[in-house]
Amino acid sequence: MYIKYHGHACFEIGNNKKIVFDPHDGTSIGLPKPDPIADAVFITHEHFDHNAINVVKGKFSIVREANSGIVNGIKYDAVTQYHDDLKGKKRGEVKIYKVFLDGLSFTHVGDLGHIPDEKALDLIKGSDFLFLPVGSIYTIDGNQAAEIVKITRPRVAVPMHFYIPGSELKLEKIDKFISHFDKNQIKEVGKIKEFSKDDLKNNTEIWVFSV
Repeated sequence: MYIKYHGHACFEIGNNKKIVFDPHDGTSIGLPKPDPIADAVFITHEHFDHNAINVVKGKFSIVREANSGIVNGIKYDAVTQYHDDLKGKKRGEVKIYKVFLDGLSFTHVGDLGHIPDEKALDLIKGSDFLFLPVGSIYTIDGNQAAEIVKITRPRVAVPMHFYIPGSELKLEKIDKFISHFDKNQIKEVGKIKEFSKDDLKNNTEIWVFSV
């Protein structure tokens, strides 16, 4: 199995089946244009840097709603939260998706703007992988993201939506989030990480991807 980071909040995850979260078009935010392949694409919210379906390759289905279901043989659950700390008054709603693939769970919280409520925390808990923003400005910051990780205890936490050199989105760097964890928890994994279920630890690791 592999995870490929396409920058910002876009991840491609797959083995026999492939999923993509929150594709962007690259050029509009100053990053390389992604080229993900998918059987299912999950869109957490309809902002231009998260819903660029046109860059995705393959015969895929699109999931945009906060429900539970099966798409192209891939099971998922979802809840709605907010893009800000004012119950969506500034930036609207986001969906949190927990997707099950090859015996592992992958939870992507989109542009979450607050500490999740109890219902959302219940969904996040037990995740093998948790993808969450750490760059502040439009989302939670590194301190809040670290708090969520410590509450939900995923096997792997993956920071996203932080400042990448060249990006036109002036987000905070990853440093604040990283500072909350021991050095032996943090793994620099590059753009693509191949792994098996047996590689995952019981204690949380932080996998830091690069573009």
